[in-house]
This record gives sequence, C-alpha cells and structure tokens, in this order.
Amino acid sequence: MNEESEKERAKSIEWEAIQDIDSATYTCAYCGQTVSSNQGIIVNDRYNGKKGGIFMCSLCKFPTYLGPDFNGNNIQSPNAKYGNSVSDVPDSVNHIYEEMRSSYSVGAYTGTILLARTLLNHIGVNFGAKENQGFQYYVEYLFDNGYLPQNSKDWVGKIREFGNKATHRLVVNTKKDAQLMIKFCEMILKINYEYNAVIKDE
Repeated sequence: MNEESEKERAKSIEWEAIQDIDSATYTCAYCGQTVSSNQGIIVNDRYNGKKGGIFMCSLCKFPTYLGPDFNGNNIQSPNAKYGNSVSDVPDSVNHIYEEMRSSYSVGAYTGTILLARTLLNHIGVNFGAKENQGFQYYVEYLFDNGYLPQNSKDWVGKIREFGNKATHRLVVNTKKDAQLMIKFCEMILKINYEYNAVIKDE
C-alpha cells in the first residue's frame, strides 16, 4: 500500500467509544511518525495507583498503550521500531528487515537476532548466491563479492555468535543485542541498495 492509499485508509477508520483524554506525544510503531494524540481510552491501574491510556495515532489511527506495566513502570506497547527504513531495497529483502524492526518493537529481541542471519541469506541470494545454503556460505559469498566490507567481520561474527547461542544454548538475547544487529543490517542495506540508487540517479 502506497502512502496515498494509507492516508485514505486512515480516514476511513472510526473507533467507537473514543473520547478526549490528556494529550501524549510518542513515536507510533505502525507509521513510524512522532505524533501528539488526545484521542483514546483512559486506563486506570488501581493496583499501582497509576493512569495510562490507549491512544489513537492522529495519522494512521492505530492504537498504542502508554501507561504502567505489571510492575508499575511506564511503558509504550507496541514500542517504536528501532532503526530506519531503507529505500530501494528489493521487497524480498526489505520484508525481512522490516520484520526485524517489528520484532524489536514488541520486545522479541531473540527473534530479531535470528532474523539478522536470515536477512544476510536473503541479501546473498538477491546478489546471485545459490539458494538453500548454510549461513557460512552466504557470509563468504557476500565478503568474496564485496557486498560486506572486510572490516565488518566482527559484526558478522556477532550475528553468528548471538544466533548460535539463541538456537543451540537457549540464550535469550537482550535489547542491546537486538539494537546492534539492526544497526549493522541497516548499514549493509544502505551501502548496497540505497546509496547505490542515489549514485545511479545522479
């Protein structure tokens, strides 16, 4: 769905029982925009004595919870995606990258790490590597053909390390681990797709 279609769809959404509530500013996990909203549903947490709300994004109309969690700590759910969208990326590759960012937004950090491995595989196939090969094959293909910088071997090592631990040692990855992987994958996509497209357009 393109941007114009998304705007038309947002106009067609009507929530029932929505009221004016105290305004909140946040970054919407769905459309990625920082918005201020005073439309939603008040949530009273009598156990913690705190108040929150389910806010309707003023742009895309999707709901976000802002308020206390079970421990009384203020949270946003779903949280904003980490990293940035990258332009000129093939759909098959971009889908995996955006799935990584979406996994991060709901706190699925181990899933984010495992998707980083999958993303490198998809990039390799997109650039001519054979399908249905192991992770090491795709890493070597990307290095040998110049799609991964030689000084990024430590980063790729982290993807392998985190992924192996999550798969074979039942280790739960952290928010910081997931952020590192998204940063690296964003850089690889920008170098190989977005920046190349900019040069071709000049």
